[in-house]
Amino acid sequence: MNKLTFLFCLLLLSACSDNSITSPEQIVFPVSNVSFQQHVKPLLELTCAFSNCHDSETAARGVDVTGYFQLTSRAGLIIPNKPDNSLLNQILEGKQGHLYTFQQKISADQVRGVRQWVLEGALNN
Repeated sequence: MNKLTFLFCLLLLSACSDNSITSPEQIVFPVSNVSFQQHVKPLLELTCAFSNCHDSETAARGVDVTGYFQLTSRAGLIIPNKPDNSLLNQILEGKQGHLYTFQQKISADQVRGVRQWVLEGALNN
């Protein structure tokens, strides 16, 4: 097999691999430059946005966490640059009560990562 054929096969194999995130454990937050699309959204989708909780159809207590607009349009849920004042951070950090126990699904790194995202301005990045 020549080099060109080998590279082509390698490219095809890498294009077919499934890099989808299927469990919260797969989400590792960086120390800075936290991405909503790569980190925050997948975490919320896997831990909060499912049927009878905070999905787009049932949205418990009117809180839908399925997208950036839904998160930022709910007053007080996310306050850019102010995680101590943001309800989402207060809940994740155990400072506010929550009916469903989700803490077993998230790590300290993920809680810190969401805090960092809010500190960085809660961007839709």
